[in-house]
Amino acid sequence: MAIISRIRSYGVISLVVGVVVLLLFVLQAMLTGDNGFSIFGSTPVGEINGETIDETTWQNALQRQAKLFSYQNSQAHGLENDVWTNMVETTLLQPEFEALGLEISDEELDEIMFGNFISPYVLSTFYGGKDSIPFHDQLRTNFEEMDKADAEGYKELIRMKRLRQKYDGLVSKGGYVNSLDAKYAFNQANNKASIVYVVKPYSEIMEGEISWTEEDIENYYNEHKNDRDFKQERSRTLAYLTIPIAASAKDSADVISSLTALTTEFAAGKNAAADSLYAATHSSIPGTSKVKYTNGSFPEPFNTQMMVDSIGKVVGPVFAGGTAKLAKVTFRGTEADSVTARHILFSEKGAAGKAKADSVKKEILAKKNFAEVAAKISTDKGSAVKGGDLGTFGRGAMVPEFENACFNGKIGDLQIVESQFGTHLIEVTKKGNLVPVTYYASVEKEMTPSGATRKETQRTAMQFIQEHGDSASFRKGAIEKYNGLTTAPNVRPEAVAITGIQNAGEIISWAYTTDIEEGKISQPFLTDNGWVIACVMEVREQGVPSLRNAYDKVKKEVIKKKKAEKYMALMTGSSMEEIAGKVGVTVKQAENMSMNMSNIPGSGVNEQENAVIGVCFGLPTGNISAAIEGKGGIYVIQRAADVATTASVDNYASEKKRLTENTRRGASFLIFNSLKEAAEIKDNRFVPRN
Repeated sequence: MAIISRIRSYGVISLVVGVVVLLLFVLQAMLTGDNGFSIFGSTPVGEINGETIDETTWQNALQRQAKLFSYQNSQAHGLENDVWTNMVETTLLQPEFEALGLEISDEELDEIMFGNFISPYVLSTFYGGKDSIPFHDQLRTNFEEMDKADAEGYKELIRMKRLRQKYDGLVSKGGYVNSLDAKYAFNQANNKASIVYVVKPYSEIMEGEISWTEEDIENYYNEHKNDRDFKQERSRTLAYLTIPIAASAKDSADVISSLTALTTEFAAGKNAAADSLYAATHSSIPGTSKVKYTNGSFPEPFNTQMMVDSIGKVVGPVFAGGTAKLAKVTFRGTEADSVTARHILFSEKGAAGKAKADSVKKEILAKKNFAEVAAKISTDKGSAVKGGDLGTFGRGAMVPEFENACFNGKIGDLQIVESQFGTHLIEVTKKGNLVPVTYYASVEKEMTPSGATRKETQRTAMQFIQEHGDSASFRKGAIEKYNGLTTAPNVRPEAVAITGIQNAGEIISWAYTTDIEEGKISQPFLTDNGWVIACVMEVREQGVPSLRNAYDKVKKEVIKKKKAEKYMALMTGSSMEEIAGKVGVTVKQAENMSMNMSNIPGSGVNEQENAVIGVCFGLPTGNISAAIEGKGGIYVIQRAADVATTASVDNYASEKKRLTENTRRGASFLIFNSLKEAAEIKDNRFVPRN
C-alpha cells in the first residue's frame, strides 16, 4: 500500500492501531501467567515448518504491523493475512538466504531506500509508485525524525523484501530448458493432424434416456472422495441482504432549508475572493471555492442560469451528484485551453529554495540559457534532459500551485513557485487557444442521512431479523422487501471481501465462529453499503467433503458416466457414417490440429479433452478408434492423413529461448510454492482456540 502521504508528515499524524488488535493484545498480556498459560487456550495460532506461532508472538506481530501501516478496524482480516504471509515467507526463506550467503549491507539499504536504485517494494510502499529526487530527501528526513523502533521496523521489512528480490533473481537465472524439451514443445505446436470424427456431447443426451440410483451416487462418492481434485477447502457460502442507509425526505428538506438560509448572505459578497472564502467556510465538501463550470453539469433551469446570468448571481439550491449546492458565478471570460512550459526544480524549499531560484533566475535573464541551466542543475531528471521542457498540458495535469502559475502567468516571464516537490523556476513558452469559461464558488452540503435516520434503519434491520428467524422466511422476506439476496459462494476464512462488499471482515469472522451452522442468521453488520444481515447457506470444512456437500458434483459425474456407457455401446460400426447414423449425428472434419489444442475445433464441446487429442495423433492413418469416453462427450476418431511435420529453421533455438524465458519467469513462484507444500503449514488463525 502507498503510504508516502502519511509518512511525509510522520511527526504530526498519529498512527492508527486497530482496536480489535489492541484489545486482544492487552487481554493477552493481562491474562497470561508466568508459566505462559493463556486464556486463549493451548492451541497455537499456527505452525510453519515445525516452528510454532504462539498467541503472544502473534499478537505482538499484529500490533507492530498495525502500527506501521495504519490498518483501520474494518481491515482486521487484511492485517492478519499480511502478518501471516510475512511470517510464512520469513520462516521458509530465511534458511535459503543464509545457505546462499545473501545479505543486505547498510550501504545497500540506504541505496534502495534513498539512492539511485530504489527497490520495487520501497517504490510502491513509500513513494506511491512515483519516483522523484525530492521524495528521496524527504523520506530520509522523515526516517531520521521518526521513532527509532518504528524506523527499524520499516527497515527490517525492506531488508526482507530485498532479500526475496535477490533470491528470486538467482532462482530465475537458474531456469533452463534443454534441446530435447524444446524439440518436444516445437512438435507439439507445429505437427498437424487431420481427422474425421463423430461426437455425441453429453449436453445433447436427455437424462430421461438413462437411469441411475442413489446407490450409484454413493458408490461413485466412495470411489472418488479421496481424489486430489475432489477434496475441498474450508469455506462458507453466505447469502445476505442489504438495508441501505439513505437520507430521508426530512433529511433532504433540512439540507435545503439550511442552504436557503445562506442565500442572502452568500449573495452579499463583493468580490470573488470573498465568495471563495465564504464557500470554503460554509461547505461540508472541500474544493468548492473556485470551480470551473462545464455546460450541462447542472439540470435545467440551473444550467441556463449558470451559462447566461450575470456575475454575482446565486443559483440554487441545485441537486447534483448526491449533494445540494448554492452556486455563485464569480468570473466570466476567456482563458487558454492549454499551456506549454519548462521548469527547473530545486529540492530546497522555503527561503533557501527561493534564494537559490532567484540566483539562477538572474543568470538566465542575463544569458538567456534556460535549457542549458535546466539540463545541468534541475533535480527533475525527466525534464532536465529536455532542457526543462514539460510539453503542452491542460488544466488538472499539474499540482495546483504549478498549474495556476502557468495558466495565470505571461509568456516569457520567469516565475518562482513552491510545491510539494520543491521550488520551481517556471517559464511559460506558449499558450493554447482562448476559450470561454465560467467559474463559480459553491456552498455544498452532502445529502447524507441524519443520526435519527441511521438509528431508524438499524431498528428496521433488527425488526427484520425478529420477523424472519429461519432461512426460508429470511429468503422470502428479502425477496418481498429488498429485491432478494446476494450470494457469496465459497468464502474462505482469510478473505477480506465477499461478493458486493469490500470490507467484510466482521461478517466473515462471524461466519467462522464456533457455533456456526447452516441456516444461522446474523445480527446486522454496519458496512459501507448499509446494514447487512447474512445467513449461512453452506458450511464446508477442509478435507474430504461429505456426500451432502459433494452431492451435486457427484450426481453430475454419475449422469455423465451413465450416458457414456449407453452411447459407447451404440457407437460401433465399420464406417464413420454408420456410427454417426446410430446416434443421430453427422460425421465432422477437423484439419491442422495440434497437440496444444484443448479440444477438437467445431465439436461443440468446451471441456479439456487431452485423451481425445492424444488419440488423434497416436491412431494409425485410416484406422477407426473405439468409442472414447471424454470429459464433454463420447467420440469416435478416424485419422484422415499422416501427421504433417514441420522442420525447425534454427534447430529449435527460438523455442528453447522462449521456453527458458517462460521457465525463468515462473521459477521463483513454483519453488516458493514447493517450499510451502513441503513445510506442513498449519494455519489455526480461524479455528477457535479457547
